[in-house]
Amino acid sequence: MSRGEPLIRQWNLLKALQNHRFGIGLNELSERVECSKRQVQRDLGILQQVGFPVSFEERDFGKRFWKMAPHFLESDKLVFSLTEMLSLYVSQQLLAPLSGTQFGDGLAMAIEKIKALLPAKALGYFGDLGSTLMVKSVASHDYSGQDKEIRIINQAILECKVLRVRYASASEDCVLDTLFHPYGLVFFGTNLYCIGHLDVHGEVRTLKISRLQGVEMTAGTFQRPANFSLAAHTHGAFGIIASGKYQTIKVRFTGWAATNVREHHWHSSQKIVKDCKASGEDCVIAEYELSDTMEFKRWLLGFGRYAVVMSPKSLATDIALELQETCRSYGRSCPKA
Repeated sequence: MSRGEPLIRQWNLLKALQNHRFGIGLNELSERVECSKRQVQRDLGILQQVGFPVSFEERDFGKRFWKMAPHFLESDKLVFSLTEMLSLYVSQQLLAPLSGTQFGDGLAMAIEKIKALLPAKALGYFGDLGSTLMVKSVASHDYSGQDKEIRIINQAILECKVLRVRYASASEDCVLDTLFHPYGLVFFGTNLYCIGHLDVHGEVRTLKISRLQGVEMTAGTFQRPANFSLAAHTHGAFGIIASGKYQTIKVRFTGWAATNVREHHWHSSQKIVKDCKASGEDCVIAEYELSDTMEFKRWLLGFGRYAVVMSPKSLATDIALELQETCRSYGRSCPKA
């Protein structure tokens, strides 16, 4: 049994209980979630243990009718302060690329429900937020046209179902038609990715959702590695791509780049090992522990001459060669590294 099946089944049980205020029998619950009555009883017990107000009452000669406490979410504790509403509004703007998908629409529906309960004055506050607070990003992608594919992927993750995907690989400049075992979704920056085992390469890869040209659920199932963690897998990535062995990278930042690195924690491993500002020199030396440098190199190149790789030598050479090619693109020559 996949690890996602109990979650889906228990979620469907909660929905059934919510829709039957006066209770629903065990036989009907069993039919709705398509499993045995014994399993339903175990699931109901789990839901009670974790705190859901699930109970039963005996009617019709001892027959049990299961139900959920009515209006259990309607309490004086579920009152949002202006700060909390502000946070929700910001979250909606941050998830703007996911509008039109189950992720973005869920938050939008929650906000609309809150608005419906607000008095006119508070509702006016919500209306004014657009003119006083804005979340702006550099680039974004509209995922509303891929809601169907995202739903299929999400279901496959929960049920450990194998997918057949058509993927436009940027690195290989071709369309891959292969099987994929999805482990989890990652929303990074303004883009959505899926990490899992890609059959054609025989290893864990990261697929950008916007490059998917087709997603189909198969009858096959897979076993998600017990020790796999999205957080651990992406820990060595500067962005989303993680591969290879960890290496320590030391970079010298000067000028405005030094200020930028002082003010921002760009990676969880970032450590400032030397700051020369006190001595009058605007210089920062920072270290990073990364398992992949592709995205890191792109980031460094954005600083131009204000970021110089001190070690490892191989990375310094890669950056120098890239800068030489940049000079040639502008019709200029530059000295060899």
